[in-house]
Amino acid sequence: MDLTVAAATGHQTFLADLIKWNRRHHLTAKAAEMPDLPSETPHRHPLLLKPPESIQLTLFEPVRDFRRYRNPNGSKGRSWTGFTPADPGYAGFLVDRARDVAAVRGWNHCTIKRVKCGLMILSALHQPSEKIKATTVHALARDIDVPAVHLIDMLDDLDLLLDDAPDPLEQLVRAHLAVLPEQIRGEVTAYFDILRNGAPRRRPRSPHTVDIHLRLIVPFTAEYCAPRYSTLRQVTADDITDWLSKRNNVQREIVALRDMFKTLKSQRLIFANPARRIRPGNTLVNPPRPFAEDQLKQVARAADESPALLAVVALAGIHALFPHEIRMLQDSDIELSIGRLRRGEVSRPLDDFTAEAIRKYRRYRDARWPDSANPHLLLTQQTAKRESPVSDFWLKRLFKGLPATADSLRQDRVLEEAIAAGPDPLRIATMFNLSAQASLRYTRAVSPAGDGNS
Repeated sequence: MDLTVAAATGHQTFLADLIKWNRRHHLTAKAAEMPDLPSETPHRHPLLLKPPESIQLTLFEPVRDFRRYRNPNGSKGRSWTGFTPADPGYAGFLVDRARDVAAVRGWNHCTIKRVKCGLMILSALHQPSEKIKATTVHALARDIDVPAVHLIDMLDDLDLLLDDAPDPLEQLVRAHLAVLPEQIRGEVTAYFDILRNGAPRRRPRSPHTVDIHLRLIVPFTAEYCAPRYSTLRQVTADDITDWLSKRNNVQREIVALRDMFKTLKSQRLIFANPARRIRPGNTLVNPPRPFAEDQLKQVARAADESPALLAVVALAGIHALFPHEIRMLQDSDIELSIGRLRRGEVSRPLDDFTAEAIRKYRRYRDARWPDSANPHLLLTQQTAKRESPVSDFWLKRLFKGLPATADSLRQDRVLEEAIAAGPDPLRIATMFNLSAQASLRYTRAVSPAGDGNS
């Protein structure tokens, strides 16, 4: 890494630490002035509030209905007229805190006003020492035009949130497994419980991994096992091989099925592991195939109309970045002044096409979200006001209706390099940061008869 990149990285780290320190001590510069602030009472931090001597237990929890607070015409309003905070100083502190967060995250005036409306209503319905339920915030956002995500982030940062919202991943798992027969559903549910929560000798996996395994396993259990069997104990190795012979994403499905049957065997829910001897051999891995010229032209025409798609096409189709690398790419990772693209710890030259695509996207992004403090290169309407990257769903939706995806463009680029430079797996692995097995997949596609070691 050269001195310019190192100096820029050190400066960005210093600024990030400074912003975090200011946010923690509530010393960040305030945003634009907002009217009607309760400033008569000095603001107090909720952690410094004196705890109540006694707490009245709740006999039952009524359903919150905020529709009566709408405008007279029935539309979703943003006015907090008629709400009297239980503690004006506490409400004022929350509003000031919203200003601090807005200054850091680049919220516009409309967003600040909507957040303030939600905070004033919540502070009128809750005592200063009372935690606010996430379901209450969502009910408020459903009936009144306030941003639930921003309010939840603020309350969580101040340790005032009681997260009682249902787990979306749990709902997704149970919705997908609902189509299975009872006994198979119980066996697959036991596997996903271990996958999510871990076991004495197994760590829990990330929600992204759980989601991938869910989409790989459910088709096999629902389409192949359910019509034939009442339990996974009846599945044989021939069944798995027969299923995989008709699938496209063979390698990933083998890994997911092997993991499921191995876990069920360790929990003694099945007697034998039918996938134990099935390996993701070379004959089962689909080789990458190049795009046809008309397909690439169709992608190019669509990219000319979308700056975001153009940037993604350049990063995937020229630099062969993985989709998750594109989503996590920081704006500071691309230095147009010196023509470098930083990929992890590696700094590589930036070609003219990618540089122009990034310039075009930055102009579009700065015009649409000029105040955003999100450090990532790609932004959406939601992430522009936060610090999180764009979602995998958003990235896939960019290619809707096109004969390509970000990952297929990446594979086409690696395959093109293997064809141009010869089947050299070491070169492919070094240039595109691939594993030995992954690089062999491309060299074998170029020279199937050889061993890829020419």
